[in-house]
Amino acid sequence: MFEKLTKRFIPNTKESARIYRIRIGVFQGWISVLVNTVLFISKMAIGLMSGSVSVIADAFHTLSDVFSSGVVIWGFRASEKPADKEHPYGHGRVEYIATLIIAILLGVASVEFFEVSVRRIISPSPVNAEWWMVGVIAFTIVIKETTARYAEFLSTKIASGTLHADAWHHRIDALSSLLVIGAMVAGKFGYYQLDGWAGIGIALFIIWTAFHIARDAVDDLIGKPPTSDEINEIRRIVRQVNGVLGVHDITIHSYGNDKYVSCHVEINADETTASAHDLSEDVENQLTEILGVSPTIHIDPVQPGNPLAEKVRSFLDKHWSNDPRVTSYHDIRIVDTENHHVILFGINVNPGMSQGQIIECCNEMEESLTVFSRYEVSIKVSHPFQY
Repeated sequence: MFEKLTKRFIPNTKESARIYRIRIGVFQGWISVLVNTVLFISKMAIGLMSGSVSVIADAFHTLSDVFSSGVVIWGFRASEKPADKEHPYGHGRVEYIATLIIAILLGVASVEFFEVSVRRIISPSPVNAEWWMVGVIAFTIVIKETTARYAEFLSTKIASGTLHADAWHHRIDALSSLLVIGAMVAGKFGYYQLDGWAGIGIALFIIWTAFHIARDAVDDLIGKPPTSDEINEIRRIVRQVNGVLGVHDITIHSYGNDKYVSCHVEINADETTASAHDLSEDVENQLTEILGVSPTIHIDPVQPGNPLAEKVRSFLDKHWSNDPRVTSYHDIRIVDTENHHVILFGINVNPGMSQGQIIECCNEMEESLTVFSRYEVSIKVSHPFQY
């Protein structure tokens, strides 16, 4: 049903994936504005007629969703702007800011509802709810949960944290309305304090939701590490390119729906400069075509045919492959000239290690490699969050 509705109003034409994504986000935003406006008017009318603070609080919660949905629309519209001199990577992260604003609005509303509810518990007032009012609130629950599921469907369709946050707005509103129904029914039997307790429950629901939404938005703004699935997919694609011997130091930076990938690709040191350049372009083209990312490739020459390089690799496999401090090693090269005899390679370390622990680990590794007595050892430590 949701798929048919989306295709009916937002057909997936030959426009770019970015434009389609923005159209989906704006469409969901306007649906939320329409639904929440109608429900706010209905709940506020019932709250004023019945004198129920939990219903009025629930109505204002719904009103906050109207403003939140406006932020959703703004976020997707703003992310549509192309890159410019001040923002060379585009405006994709505006979507994260929109999500954070939504969370802040929720948090402010929850504090206000909590205060009103506490006052209602201390000084309970009669709640004059009719059964038809209970029925209307129950109907709003069905509408809100349906809207939440549709927003969640669209958030999965375009991988949007903002729409995921909007979906939770609708769902929390539905849950809070469920508490309101309980308070309204209890009020009909004289248990007026339950109205205040329901208001507190709604406030706590909102606070919990706001915290999790804000945390996710801040993580996106600061920059989250890539998932293991993302890393493995990039590694698989790169290693399929003819001439690639290995790949490491993979990093991913996200700007909304735009992703920038950088990685180090190992090739045979005997390749010419022109061949290395062609191979790096092959890797870039594959990543762009399959994943739609903007890649930057660094070429690392290695010596797969060098007997000493193979001995060093075997030594590291035997003595260091199970050390929890070292997640991987790469770029094993040998410099063997008249004046220089050096073993060079890079390592990735556990992200939880301090600078002192990293230095200690490198010293131990260098000490163990003194079995290759003729050679100095040079170890390059990659950023702990590169893979």
